[in-house]
Amino acid sequence: MDFADGPGYLMALSKRTLWIAGLLALALLVLSACSGDTALSDAVRQTNEPAADAGGSLEEAVQVAETFLRAWANNDYPTMYGLISPNSRDAYSEDAFTQVYLRATETMTLQSVSTSTTNALRQEAIASVLYDAHFTTDFFGTIDDYGRTLRLVQTDEGWRVAWSEADLFPELTGGARLEWVRVQPGRANIYDRNGQVLADQNGRAVELRVVKRDVADQAACIEQLSRILKADAEALRATFSRYGNEVLFPVGEVTPETYLAEEQTLLQACAIGDDDRDTRTRATRRYLGVLAPHVVGYVGPIRPDQAAEYAKRGYPPDALIGQDGVEQSFEEYLAGTMGGTLQIVGADGTVRRVLAEVPPQPGQSVYLTIDAELQAAVQEAIADAYEMAGPTWARTSPGAAAVVMDVKTGEILAMVSYPWFDPSVFNPDAMIPNREAQIEALQTDPRTPLLNRATMGALPPGSVFKLVSLATAIDSGIYNANTGWSCSGRWSSDDDWLPVRHDWLPTGHGWVTAPWAITYSCNPYFWQLGKNVQAVDYTLIEQYAHRMGLGVPTGQTVLPEAVGQISNDAIVLRFQGRHWTPADMYNLVIGQGETLVTPLQIARMVAALANGGRVWVPQFVSKVQLIGQTPVLQAEPQVAETLGFDPALHELIQRAMCNVTLDPNGTARYIYRDWYEFHEPDVVVCGKTGTAQSGGAGVRPGAWFAAFAPQEDPEIAIAVVVENSCEGSEVASPIVARIVEDYFGLPHYDYPAFWQTGCFALGD
Repeated sequence: MDFADGPGYLMALSKRTLWIAGLLALALLVLSACSGDTALSDAVRQTNEPAADAGGSLEEAVQVAETFLRAWANNDYPTMYGLISPNSRDAYSEDAFTQVYLRATETMTLQSVSTSTTNALRQEAIASVLYDAHFTTDFFGTIDDYGRTLRLVQTDEGWRVAWSEADLFPELTGGARLEWVRVQPGRANIYDRNGQVLADQNGRAVELRVVKRDVADQAACIEQLSRILKADAEALRATFSRYGNEVLFPVGEVTPETYLAEEQTLLQACAIGDDDRDTRTRATRRYLGVLAPHVVGYVGPIRPDQAAEYAKRGYPPDALIGQDGVEQSFEEYLAGTMGGTLQIVGADGTVRRVLAEVPPQPGQSVYLTIDAELQAAVQEAIADAYEMAGPTWARTSPGAAAVVMDVKTGEILAMVSYPWFDPSVFNPDAMIPNREAQIEALQTDPRTPLLNRATMGALPPGSVFKLVSLATAIDSGIYNANTGWSCSGRWSSDDDWLPVRHDWLPTGHGWVTAPWAITYSCNPYFWQLGKNVQAVDYTLIEQYAHRMGLGVPTGQTVLPEAVGQISNDAIVLRFQGRHWTPADMYNLVIGQGETLVTPLQIARMVAALANGGRVWVPQFVSKVQLIGQTPVLQAEPQVAETLGFDPALHELIQRAMCNVTLDPNGTARYIYRDWYEFHEPDVVVCGKTGTAQSGGAGVRPGAWFAAFAPQEDPEIAIAVVVENSCEGSEVASPIVARIVEDYFGLPHYDYPAFWQTGCFALGD
């Protein structure tokens, strides 16, 4: 209105002012009692509102409003819908009405809503109930919205809410929408112990977006997108159907190279590229070499069963998250904290109101204990072994594992599971030919390349377990260092189901005392030991095995692991359908029967025997840190168990293990004799061979070698197992020798030539 309208304007203004003053006077009557729903109702009663000059009192209007708001708090949408006016029901079906609230709940990550009425006003057949709302959300915290108004009208049904989407938020008019704009910080890097990058965010992906209104031929567009994205056409059609004609929505991602090659096709078929909003280039995950994939892990799309959890944390539906290894277990650190803005946007794209804003927090880089150079060397050592033995045991062996642990800290310096895989294949942004087919091949491969054999491969340990058996007998006082047995290669017992048991060496080892029983891996010595332990307490060996870290959780939480088991009455009953017998003890003492352990467990047991009794919690991560800032996590060596053995027992076991490679009759001497001459011996490898029979007749054994080095002041413990191959001395011990060479910087000695022709079966 123009001021030049003169007195007419002043009169109109005066009348409006008087009307407002009247309303304010009415409001003053109820203003003092506005702390809650009941209080407001009582206050309204005090206004002496006429009973029904317009079909109902203000008090009744307030009661309807409060019922409506309580139903909202209880997510009772049918009740809410029943309280809206006929005109509102004509404009919104019950389903449409409900969807408004459900979409808002999802967008806001709404947990609950609470309201408190503060005032009420009436003008004839219209009532206005004022209230405050408090929205508790998963992502945005609490959003307080004061001074809201719920408008009610008189109808034939009584007071009813004159509802529209503006009752959710007043700005939701004229096609406006509630929008959550997510801000995803760049994923942090994963480094090895020396700062070498293992995974970073320097890959690039171009996000493609479509507005259906701009697409001349939707079918042709979907056809081209299916080809370019290598996506299912039906899935793309479903995506198109979820969005309105005016909405800009994502359809997939390609590499920058692919986008440049297909730019004209995308423009012509889908109108992608004629607007700056149609494409967005973003960083994505990149893995630098196939190094320690079972430790590093990989990122992949959010699975349906994860969607609700990650939505609450602010992740967009198309985000990539850690799905295995460190990528998964350290997701919270690597991804940082999602940021976002909750806002109301008009149909023209302008922001009408910002309801809440959460700034993003950058991810924290994870530094592993893994040494990338050593890791690469161990992977190469195992790959070379399988290539060398291609004509023989490699044909029957589905896989192998190796663990290298720092004896003095429990840090994992290398962990290999063979066969391994390329983690990039799980990143949909990576241009991997036939990616889905490759993933399916990995998942169905009978060699199980996705399985981390180092932590999840629970296998019989074979004669490596004799270290536990001997430690049990000596520490418990049943045996001492000089307890001997005359080994003829045969052994029998009246309580055994086998009339005669035979040693791996038919001629036997002669008179054998405790340390030499380890060096020679004399089975009859340990069968007799088992008989003597059985007479005292058959559970002793199981107890000591647990103390030494076998058949129990290692304490690490970075990677999934198998616990394994040490044979006992309950386990024999479960697997054999009978109770424990002495025959089970005779299997247990040599690492056969129902006993299962992992390479990681064996490595830390050997480390404990080499370091004086500290059974470490394995460490995979040294620190979590944003470059230039104080680490948010700094790992320290953690002892899970202290063995408490007499130092003399440690010395006895260490000497016995060193003689496995040094003594002329040691089980691995024939492998290490020339190796020591080649290296003049710079480093002495102390170990224990093991050959685990499993899988029935005709199945090749698992080959074990567990070792520490050097002999003086040990630095590393190593466990290697090669499934379904040959004897531990033949297959696993040469691989350990190669790992020792790489760790200490020694030249490589050739793998055994007999791998080309077969197995000698000369040692345990």
